[in-house]
Amino acid sequence: MASRQTTTSTSAPPSKKPKVAPTSNPTTNPLLESLDISPHPRPFKNPNYKPPLRRNKNLKQILSDNNNTDPNRMQMQTTYQNIESAPSFRRGNKWCDVTGLPAKYTDPKTKLRYRDGEVYRAVRSLPAGGAEKYLEVRGANVVLK
Repeated sequence: MASRQTTTSTSAPPSKKPKVAPTSNPTTNPLLESLDISPHPRPFKNPNYKPPLRRNKNLKQILSDNNNTDPNRMQMQTTYQNIESAPSFRRGNKWCDVTGLPAKYTDPKTKLRYRDGEVYRAVRSLPAGGAEKYLEVRGANVVLK
């Protein structure tokens, strides 16, 4: 049998690509230079801008400030027994002066509120002074002296 000859190669590890030193004059793309916005001034930013001194508070801060200002004050709760309630910010309903139903329209001449065309014809057929009586019931009459 022939003896096997094993040769161990002392080859160097695979070589990496040689490093290239940066050139002193790199080539630039003129299109990239024309599209670059970094060196241009930004006219939309005001150089004299100062942030406002007053900052807005969030809801949690407002509620905690209200609770801390007067600890003896109980929160007002509207009930049937409590007359001292805050005024409502909700707009009141408009009611028909003749029928008492919700009114959609107002007569420009007499200022009476009415629901539909049938009531409008009745309002127009009122005798002189009749519209003032309806306005007086509502509390919207104007008394000239």
